[in-house]
Amino acid sequence: MKLSQVLLRQHIGFMFKKHWIVQGKRVPIDTGVEEYLKQKGIPVEDALEFVKEKPESRDRIEIVGPYKIPLPLDSSHPDYKERPCFTLKSTNVLLEGISQAQVLTKTIIAEDKLPHRIEELANLTAPKSIHKGVKQVILNANVFDCEQKKLPKKKDPARPAFNFPRILGITDRRRNLILTNKLLQLIEKSNDVEVTQNKYVLNDVESLSVFDKEDDLIQFQDVSNILVTSKTPLKHELSQSDIPFIEIPDMYPVKHTVTLPPQHFYSESSQYPVRPSVTKKHPHTTWLHFNSTEVSNIYETPVTPVQILGRSLTHAFTVATAYAKQLYGEDVKDLPEPIHLNCIQTDGQRFHFGVLELKTLNLDGTEGTKNVWYCKNDLKMYDSCRYLSGMPVLENYNPKVYDYINAFYNC
Repeated sequence: MKLSQVLLRQHIGFMFKKHWIVQGKRVPIDTGVEEYLKQKGIPVEDALEFVKEKPESRDRIEIVGPYKIPLPLDSSHPDYKERPCFTLKSTNVLLEGISQAQVLTKTIIAEDKLPHRIEELANLTAPKSIHKGVKQVILNANVFDCEQKKLPKKKDPARPAFNFPRILGITDRRRNLILTNKLLQLIEKSNDVEVTQNKYVLNDVESLSVFDKEDDLIQFQDVSNILVTSKTPLKHELSQSDIPFIEIPDMYPVKHTVTLPPQHFYSESSQYPVRPSVTKKHPHTTWLHFNSTEVSNIYETPVTPVQILGRSLTHAFTVATAYAKQLYGEDVKDLPEPIHLNCIQTDGQRFHFGVLELKTLNLDGTEGTKNVWYCKNDLKMYDSCRYLSGMPVLENYNPKVYDYINAFYNC
């Protein structure tokens, strides 16, 4: 018989199982506290009996939880209305894109045109050090940030069932947040103190606009990822004599409320995110992020470029109308003075610039006073920003994009 070493091992699973059985049968130790309380005349009640519902009234303590329990969504809800309200939220887009946005907001478009003052400022040459800082901001947002989260799954149309390995990296929400805030910070650093002191910068503020159009109640809910407000209202000198406008299209047989889901729980008043008592309350420039992982059609189809352009117009219209109703009241129609608002939308690589001239909130039909949208779309800041052979590379940087952003801030 061969002699071998005895292995003194114990099966860890068996040990935990037996230990759990022993610990599970522990008997509570009688500390004598209950008998002591009875001697002092203090009543003792069984906890299981206390929690049972009894017919007699009992004073209950209201326990404060982590959040308020939401009210049930029925006819007893304070926001319930019988009349439906067609709602567009910041995570949705219009089916017909910019054409439907024109009809909803009664707006004509000056394509590839911006106010003369913005074009003048955009033609000024910025120092090389500024563009060097912009390139560093792009690299920080796309390459150097340390966030590592699961990115959307890759799909091959030719092999829809094939599973690619999951990729970890910087999400589009994080990338756009870093890029826009750092760009704005760089612009503030390069400007005079008098300019920056007359402005506020707000992050993730919500605007709400409620209006009637041809017997339909419509509501726009939108979030400005960055809202720059100023001490004085923004004014542009606009010449409409020699500009070829894109008129409001006829969408028949499609109705203007298509893909706007009706809701019965809503507020009937518009909301501008800054109180009237604030000195620098006037909207100047609103920044909007297009995050492909968050913004989608209600039918889960891919978002088209035309729908992205329509999102810029409806976003600027929401902020401008909420501000107009704070100034002139909920029932205002034709404004005493036009309200101007700059708008910048980006997906982190492409930028869309627009200026809205809000003249009226009488949105029925296509006749009479109309709002005007000046825009310059699809400016690419760079072609690619990635690691190439282990080195961070930024390809084909376009300095013109920063020039327009700086012009929007200083106009």
